[in-house]
Amino acid sequence: MLNVIVWELKQRRSAIFWWVVGSLVMTAVILALFPSIRDKATEMNQVINQLPKELRGLKTGGANSVDVGDPLQFLNSQLFYATLPIMWIILSITRGAGTLGREESSHTLELLLARPLSRGALLVAKATELAIELLIVGVATFGLLAIFGPMFDIHVPTGHLLFTCIMTALFSLSFGYLALVLHAASRLTKRAATAVAVAIGFGGYILASLSSLTDWLKYPVKFVPYHYFEPLNLLDGKLSTGLAIYLAGVFVLGSVIAYMGFRRRDIE
Repeated sequence: MLNVIVWELKQRRSAIFWWVVGSLVMTAVILALFPSIRDKATEMNQVINQLPKELRGLKTGGANSVDVGDPLQFLNSQLFYATLPIMWIILSITRGAGTLGREESSHTLELLLARPLSRGALLVAKATELAIELLIVGVATFGLLAIFGPMFDIHVPTGHLLFTCIMTALFSLSFGYLALVLHAASRLTKRAATAVAVAIGFGGYILASLSSLTDWLKYPVKFVPYHYFEPLNLLDGKLSTGLAIYLAGVFVLGSVIAYMGFRRRDIE
């Protein structure tokens, strides 16, 4: 199993490198903007807080007010609520849907299973490699924030910053893991894996951000993962119960569903 993980990481090393570079560049650009934004925070806050709450929610998660001069609120609105998760969800879903799909389409999955490797062990190896990719990107981003954040007057406790980066990576990973689970569970769910993961991830983001627009969305949004993703609380070292339950459900129940389905389904 370890050989499969190492081989996958070697095959993906170039792509991982560029995903790290992309995340670091995006993060660095946003950090560099903070001093000039902070100097004009009063004017910018007036403009932002006058926007309709549903539009403001696309960047802040439905906060009642925003102070872009505050480092935590700046990181929440400009980096952790939308920018990084959207990038990492794209990475996660494409990898989650492709990690088994690529092997099946190239007819190499049967060769992997011809080794002394069970289907369950193969699933664990694929899921582990996917998690390692997201954690590499997340930890690299944490390193840049921890080193260069203070240079731009963004001071966040190191432990809280690491906690936020890891939880954001795990939250993003959950959608790719969902795609992997659906791909493994059956031939029927395999065909809908990417569409379902995208709908829950990006559709949920839009639904959660616009939930204040109308009363009828207040109850459906409680079933959307993004509703429980609150980076501002994570930056303060707090994990919501809803997010913890969601992540536990995806990774624990998803693992059981993937294992039970993959060990029985035919390989195409």
